[in-house]
Amino acid sequence: MSALGDRQALRLCVFARKPFLIFDTEGIVNWDVFRAYDIRGIYPQDIDEEAYYRIAKAYVYLFKPATMVVGMDARTSSPPLKASLINGFLDAGVDVVDIGEITTDMLYYAVGASDYSGGVVVSASHNPKEYNGMKMVREKATAISSETGLFDIRDALKANKDAEVTSDKKGTCTERDILDEYLNHVLKSVDRNAIQKFTFVGNANFGFVCRPAAKLVEELGLNLIPLNFEPDGTFPKGPPDPMLPDNRTETEALIKERGAAFGIAWDADADRAMFFTEKGEYISGAYIIALLADILLTKYGSDNTIIFDPRVIWPTLDLVRRKGGRPIVSKGGHAFMKDRMRRENGLFAGELSGHYYFRENFYADNGVIPFLLVLEHLSKQGKPFSEIMAPYMAGHYMSGELNYRVKDIKAVIEKVKEKFRGEGQEDFTDGYSLETAEWRFNIRGSNTEPLLRLNIETRKPELVEQIRNEIQKIIDSA
Repeated sequence: MSALGDRQALRLCVFARKPFLIFDTEGIVNWDVFRAYDIRGIYPQDIDEEAYYRIAKAYVYLFKPATMVVGMDARTSSPPLKASLINGFLDAGVDVVDIGEITTDMLYYAVGASDYSGGVVVSASHNPKEYNGMKMVREKATAISSETGLFDIRDALKANKDAEVTSDKKGTCTERDILDEYLNHVLKSVDRNAIQKFTFVGNANFGFVCRPAAKLVEELGLNLIPLNFEPDGTFPKGPPDPMLPDNRTETEALIKERGAAFGIAWDADADRAMFFTEKGEYISGAYIIALLADILLTKYGSDNTIIFDPRVIWPTLDLVRRKGGRPIVSKGGHAFMKDRMRRENGLFAGELSGHYYFRENFYADNGVIPFLLVLEHLSKQGKPFSEIMAPYMAGHYMSGELNYRVKDIKAVIEKVKEKFRGEGQEDFTDGYSLETAEWRFNIRGSNTEPLLRLNIETRKPELVEQIRNEIQKIIDSA
């Protein structure tokens, strides 16, 4: 059977329950699924099985891999999409290692710790259930972004270059379970003998992080209070994003109800981690970045580089300067942060969104290593989490991330520039930032959702609302 016939058969097989779905020779209905650092769209309207098949071929056209690693998240659309992606690689003569149901950081480990050519995880991260997508890396978990090949894949598809990829010999597909190896890797980041037997709430948001988390709990003798711990790709409680305030309430309530020492919530593909104190209080990523920077500069020495995105910078900037480290503000987004980590040989990087990157983790983000570092630090400090966090928050006030749906994101940002130009130091690292001695803000378009994002930080509490009101007027008039 021809490659085309194979793909049609695959589609008929996996979508027998949807016989009305028409085979589309283009596959990609909406080219906007190619984002700044990954691919995301609504399935199957924006992106479908044929698109995954063609993207695999375009990857081969550009990067000439020998062996690819492929895994997937818990979404209901992930199995057929992963099957089509694998089929594309196999038809191109590329061998595939299928690591199955994983978290995104498990893919980074599988590629980073091996000689494989690259890898792809089928996932739309924290997006609602109707979305799917993929994150791609090259050898040693080097990220692929719009600046390092993602848009080249898009353009190759537009030019039908994937059709030029043929092979007389089909690749082979083998399955591999990497969970135990992955756990051994993340445990190297801490002294496991120093970790006390804490009781904590763990919210898996219906993703596959339940598996590594459960094994770590068993190995370390922890007492886990599980929440949303059964994988369910329909995400019955809404978008699997712990950054959304409404998604934090049940974690906060359960911590207080059960008297847990702390709480942690992961997003659906578990490359992000969010923390809560023993009082059930959510801790902004801006403060967790400062905490982890402090821990790691203490572990590895102050002569190291710490990188962070420009949304809220003062807690980490002040900490790194006090410790004698080298602070760098970098464009946000997992692919851009990884690239900057490699260029600077950064020890650690963090984003407000809960992405945390580690030099000892192939410069990639990981959702379990922060959990282990916090466990170790709480064990050694012997104080409640809220007391440990208090110094990083002292004298700092912020709005939290404010999200707006506007017709023209760029036009709104331009109006904000016009309003505030000349009042402080401007920065264009990612969106638009303006800083004075007493207040600072960053406004930018989201790279993963159609939203305008605003973050304000100040030295005095009343200034948060003042600056917000001024920018709100501009947004409301747009």
